[in-house]
Amino acid sequence: MACYLKTSTLIDVANQLKNHGKNIVLTHGSFDLLHIGHMEFLKQSKRFGDYLIVGIDSDERIRSYKGRNRPIIPLEQRIEVLLENKSIDFVFAINDSLDMNNRYFIDLYNRFYPSYVTCGRNFGFEIDFKERQKHIKDCVFKKITHKYDKLQSTTRIIEEVTKRYSLN
Repeated sequence: MACYLKTSTLIDVANQLKNHGKNIVLTHGSFDLLHIGHMEFLKQSKRFGDYLIVGIDSDERIRSYKGRNRPIIPLEQRIEVLLENKSIDFVFAINDSLDMNNRYFIDLYNRFYPSYVTCGRNFGFEIDFKERQKHIKDCVFKKITHKYDKLQSTTRIIEEVTKRYSLN
């Protein structure tokens, strides 16, 4: 079972693991309405290293980039669901800045010293992701694709429920 830690504590843990020769994989996102696409993404991400660390965006952060009706599931519940995922080793909340600029994430990545940072096909900040990779030492950025990535997304689920039950 995964462990939820404050960001500062997890950074210390990640650095200790890295000093012991362990490969850290870092990813982050909203993970709202967890579905098979999320599960496959997390499983594929874990394959790149010894430990998978997942940052989960706060409700406020998600509203800033997905709109006022999101997330569907509150942060505390999304954390609990992620903690049960067997691919994940550690979870932390990303709620210390509503600023979505590259500098915030570059600083975050540099503090964790990951071997890999992963993103999925639906990652909305791919241009930013490519820019960030120029500023991180000894880190490989991987875009994860899998058999479900074009079939499932939280937005699609919401659209289908709305359409199916005429909730628009």
